[in-house]
Amino acid sequence: MSTFVRDDDVKEVSDVVKLFQMAEFCEVFLAARRIKNDDTEFIPMIQRGKLDKMPVETAEEMDAMFKMAVRELEKCSGDPRAFFKKLESGEYDPVSDFIDTDVMKDALGFVIMRRLRVNRGIVDEEEQYTEAKKIFNSVRDTMHRMVSETMIHAMSNLAEEVVKKELKFDDLSKHIEVKLSMVNDQGFAFSAEIKPSAFEAVEKSKKDKKKEVEYDPAWG
Repeated sequence: MSTFVRDDDVKEVSDVVKLFQMAEFCEVFLAARRIKNDDTEFIPMIQRGKLDKMPVETAEEMDAMFKMAVRELEKCSGDPRAFFKKLESGEYDPVSDFIDTDVMKDALGFVIMRRLRVNRGIVDEEEQYTEAKKIFNSVRDTMHRMVSETMIHAMSNLAEEVVKKELKFDDLSKHIEVKLSMVNDQGFAFSAEIKPSAFEAVEKSKKDKKKEVEYDPAWG
């Protein structure tokens, strides 16, 4: 993917765009996976233009974004529109909790330092660390934006299905299986499998309501 950036106008933005693109975004999740599993001896580099070659474990770790979308969706049953407004405005920000863990911050720092070595030829680790610190917050904000956009898009699509199929928002994570299905330089696609238990819960709720009406003492 080629990108034009006016270096003289927006130097810091330019640095972030050059260093952190979709391949690096995916690599953060791969690095996080390896860090959690204490398997950091060799973390493969995900190459730009070759996302089809990235390890499957990367996608498995990225599934967490979509599972977070389902968990958050459970909270909006009272007033979905108001909930989405809070998400989009940043008034409510679950994404920061997601990306600001020690594991994710270590993974992001690792990817930035590696990209500084590859892009700028900085081989000294102390110099890599110093340069990485200068742009870490800007790269972190880019990461936040990408995760937020992905989560809100997934939530919006899932909410439509929930309403269309007359499912309940409560306990949605028990009834829907979500996972990353595709990624390219432009974004992601995900798949969602609604389990039979979701429809069973709806039918049970309808029957319970019917019984309440049938045996309502107010009928005399």
